[in-house]
Amino acid sequence: MIIEIDELDLGRYSPSQLAAVRPDMVRLASLMRRNLSQLDGILGIEPDRHGLARENESLRRHLHEAHALADALREDLNHSLIRIADLERRLAEIENDEQDALYALVGLTVTAHQVVVSAARRALLQHHHPDRWPIEKKAQATTRFAAASATFDRIAEHRR
Repeated sequence: MIIEIDELDLGRYSPSQLAAVRPDMVRLASLMRRNLSQLDGILGIEPDRHGLARENESLRRHLHEAHALADALREDLNHSLIRIADLERRLAEIENDEQDALYALVGLTVTAHQVVVSAARRALLQHHHPDRWPIEKKAQATTRFAAASATFDRIAEHRR
């Protein structure tokens, strides 16, 4: 017995018509798979179990490799996060040490009020102003004045 099924031109049917026949087509496909399996049994054709086993083993291997890679990436991410936290902590310590050193250069503390910082700036810059020193000490006073001015500028930047 030969059964011929023409190729269907599904483009000429509306979506509602196709939706109505879909369950019948699914049932027909299931019956065809069962009939083909029975036909293979009658003819003595063994299904390619070795090919399926190899494909299954290959898929298991790929899945295992993917899990191993995901675990390695998680571990790398955790190490990176720990390293970032350590670097942020060390950077904060360095910044705090730098601020402490800046304030110590001008005789202040980090917690000094802005009014105190402004008064100290005026007093220190007046004290080291080159015009207030004799000619022989003017060069030293100029370098001290520039250093104090730069220090107060950096303090102002940190306070912003």
